[in-house]
Amino acid sequence: MRLRPGFTLWFSLAALVPIAVAAVVTLEVVSQSYTDEFARVRRAAEATLTRERKRLEATVTDVLASMDRHPLVDGVFVEMRKHNGALPAETRRDIKYQAGDYLRGLGLDVFILAETDDQVLAAPHYRPLQDTADPEPAARARATEGRAYYVREPVMRNGQVVPVLVVSAAQQFREDRHRLTVVAGQEVGAALLDTVRQPERIHARILDTQGNVLVPPAQPWPTGAAEIFQMSLPGPDGAPMAIIETAISRADLERILTQVTAASLMLAAAALVATILLGMIVARRMTRDLDRLVEGAQAAARGDLDHRVDVRARNEIGAVATSFNLMMEDLKGSKERLVMAERVAAWQEIARRLAHEIKNPLTPIQMAVETLRKTWTKKHPSFDEIFDESTATVLEETARLKRIVSEFSQFARMPKPDLGPCDLNDIVASCLALYGGSVPVTRRLAENLPPIHADRGQLQQVLLNLLENARDALATLPAEHTPRITVETRPSARPDRVELLVADNGPGIPEAVRERLFTPYFTTKQTQGGTGLGLAIAHRILSDHEGRISVRESESGGACFCVELPAHEPAPDQNPRASTAQPRS
Repeated sequence: MRLRPGFTLWFSLAALVPIAVAAVVTLEVVSQSYTDEFARVRRAAEATLTRERKRLEATVTDVLASMDRHPLVDGVFVEMRKHNGALPAETRRDIKYQAGDYLRGLGLDVFILAETDDQVLAAPHYRPLQDTADPEPAARARATEGRAYYVREPVMRNGQVVPVLVVSAAQQFREDRHRLTVVAGQEVGAALLDTVRQPERIHARILDTQGNVLVPPAQPWPTGAAEIFQMSLPGPDGAPMAIIETAISRADLERILTQVTAASLMLAAAALVATILLGMIVARRMTRDLDRLVEGAQAAARGDLDHRVDVRARNEIGAVATSFNLMMEDLKGSKERLVMAERVAAWQEIARRLAHEIKNPLTPIQMAVETLRKTWTKKHPSFDEIFDESTATVLEETARLKRIVSEFSQFARMPKPDLGPCDLNDIVASCLALYGGSVPVTRRLAENLPPIHADRGQLQQVLLNLLENARDALATLPAEHTPRITVETRPSARPDRVELLVADNGPGIPEAVRERLFTPYFTTKQTQGGTGLGLAIAHRILSDHEGRISVRESESGGACFCVELPAHEPAPDQNPRASTAQPRS
């Protein structure tokens, strides 16, 4: 990132960060405050519902406890004693008529009176139950032992039967061998829920265990964010029979958080615009001289050591510019000295290696001459045979010296390349026509390759050298292996380059050796008379062409030399089809 937009960005962030932090802190404080408030409201609602629930349960249990001395129960026991447990029809009729008054007088919604044989004497809330045998009241009395429980009871209202959720209590009263079962119940409805309901904030309803609504909410149930808690209402067997569900809406919190967020965004947008404008003005004034320093650095990178930075400021940037100009003058002088030193060092290294290569043939020549002198002095009878052998060694090593000197001379006087547009495929075809190797060569020449900018003769020299190296590597293969060389041309991954690949299926080149392959006089073919200049010459030719050469493992496990050359014009097709010729000898 450039300094000017970077400075503007950081300047903007410096203004936005405090605003963002303040907004986050505000949102967190508001959220935490409302969370604490929700917890308080929830505890209050739970306490209120628990209190009202216990009040309802206490109401029915207190009524039930008072029935032990109630005139209705006492009167029924008196009649049972008079008539030996069989109540007269007139008494039964009076009980039915009086039961409604008792129901209203006790403040109940459900009242059941059953005798010893579970025959219902009175059920003013649901008259079809009267004069029927119903074991349920007695079973509830035995199961609950007078404790309150919740159940749905049918109730007659306006001529219709309506199932109503009630809190009930059941108990059996005994006198001698006579027994009466009394069930007292009070409706659980909206009156209980109204104790905690608050418009648009606290909603309450009662559901059964399957999720069906028994007592609906006073307002539409919240569909957005809300905190919901439940309270179970046990049935006669102790298992949950219904659930009071309470929802505390978070609409107020969401509305406030939205308002705070909107205000923060508007403030941040205004601050961003102001800081960007201010940052651009300040950055432009500060970076004007820095841009000139950048131009000077780019000129130095291009090698233009004559470039000077024109900065007249008397601040730190001006001091940097003055130092930069002095550095450019020093670099110019150092570059000239360095080039000279590199040339001297390079020729010293080549001279050392050349001396080493020349020294190797001198040893067998010296030994051959010394052997001749000794055998001549001693008049050895096999002098003629030794003479032939020694002179052959001298001639062989002399030829080797001549070849070393010839190749060094060629390396030392490499001509400057005569660059021009060339067809790489045509160069490959002409080289393969000259190549007289005994190894089959497979061609894969890409179509529509752009022309390259090169010296045709020098590239032929590079390719022939690579072919000879590949053939020498394949000569070491066992007889059962089929040697094969592949020459391929293709566009490079870079649009302004093309590639030439020469691969073989030979033993390959160890990775530790690859880095030294292009060093003058380094060779892996000592036993074959290699001098180590072939790849060095190829490397120098390609450097003069602004290309490069590298080596890697081929697909068949051998060596693959990759030559990359600049194209005379961009390639028209990045995925050309390759034409493959049959191997030839």
